[in-house]
Amino acid sequence: MQIMKIQNYLLGKALAAASLFVASSVLATSWYVSPTGSDSNSGSSSKPLATIMKAQSLAASGDTVYLNAGTYKMANSYNSIQESVYAVVNLINKNGITYKAVSGTRPVLDFSAVKPSGYRVVAFWVTASSVTFQAFDVVGVQETITDKNNGSDGFLVRGGSSCTWNQVNVHDGMCLGIALTKAAKNNLVYQCDCYNLTGLNSYSYGNSDGFGCHVSAGGTGNVFRQCRAWNNSDDGFDCINCAESVTFDHCWSYKNGNNGGDGNGFKVGGWGCSGGTMPSQIPVHTVEYCLAADNSSHGFYANHQPGQAANWTYNTSYDNSSADFDMLEGTGNTSSTCSVAGTKEVMHYNLAYKGTLTKDLNESGSIVSNNTWTSGITPADSDFQSVDATQMTQARSGGNLPTITFMHPKSGNHCVGYGCF
Repeated sequence: MQIMKIQNYLLGKALAAASLFVASSVLATSWYVSPTGSDSNSGSSSKPLATIMKAQSLAASGDTVYLNAGTYKMANSYNSIQESVYAVVNLINKNGITYKAVSGTRPVLDFSAVKPSGYRVVAFWVTASSVTFQAFDVVGVQETITDKNNGSDGFLVRGGSSCTWNQVNVHDGMCLGIALTKAAKNNLVYQCDCYNLTGLNSYSYGNSDGFGCHVSAGGTGNVFRQCRAWNNSDDGFDCINCAESVTFDHCWSYKNGNNGGDGNGFKVGGWGCSGGTMPSQIPVHTVEYCLAADNSSHGFYANHQPGQAANWTYNTSYDNSSADFDMLEGTGNTSSTCSVAGTKEVMHYNLAYKGTLTKDLNESGSIVSNNTWTSGITPADSDFQSVDATQMTQARSGGNLPTITFMHPKSGNHCVGYGCF
């Protein structure tokens, strides 16, 4: 009898949980936005809204906001001022909402008309958590400040956590693409492209990276996966002043530094020589299966990290102007101690070809084993199926990185087993 009571109790719990799941699924609402919509509409598929902000005001956690096909021309206005210097168009501050394209479409959000004098423009300012952005483009984000260091942003994440960017592209603007800051944690930036981003002049050229991770203490668990950055005026991927470990996995960086910025493919770690405040525990990042080619400075750069910057595994670096792998470390944050040749970097199965292969690298022994340059391998063009780096910008298929032959070792030659392919 007691066993039967327990079974009935467990069955009741299971049915209650199932009912709760069904109820929550039924209660979730779909909202629609369209370039031809109106914010006085209901937000249904037949009567769509005009703006994401109006949709957010109506939506609740668990809801989905669908973006219809077309180009959304943003008016020269903004919804809020943040931290006294940022003019924010979309202030994403409600948790648990998904913003995605209607299936089979790719909407374009055009911010080129948004030019508030004296402010840094932010297309999306994100403080909410568990938010998803999927399958749309952000273009034309402007910069208007001409006389001091500044920068605009496509997505500026100010502490939002457990968010996902999936197949979201930021391009052809005067801004940084996607940046994680403050204590933003457990965010995934997946299959996103940031390209053709350049500052307005010398005050902003150096702030137009493709992707950035500059989190404070507590901003753990952030991952960039299968993302690409190309033809940006500053770095492809940048995590200077990043207080927690970040992962770059299967990411590509091509021809960055096109207009006076730093031009690193992957700037991983570091506090430079500015004397900035460093965390008590220096993070060690992960860079794996990544590809850097034809950048105007370094392919992979440790950037004065005070101690080990990263575990570097199965990466390929090709013909970057300064060096393919520059492992410059530091021992502090003063000018006399911020630049020392690296002795702590852990590097395995990396491939470097063309130009200066390595720089500022004093590691030896097991921590830098099985790289092409430590294995006595001297690559040549004939070792690879192709050395045409322009392939890196080919169109994706279903969100996946394109299938290319660039830097793929030919079968059976001595470069097989090294690098990202």
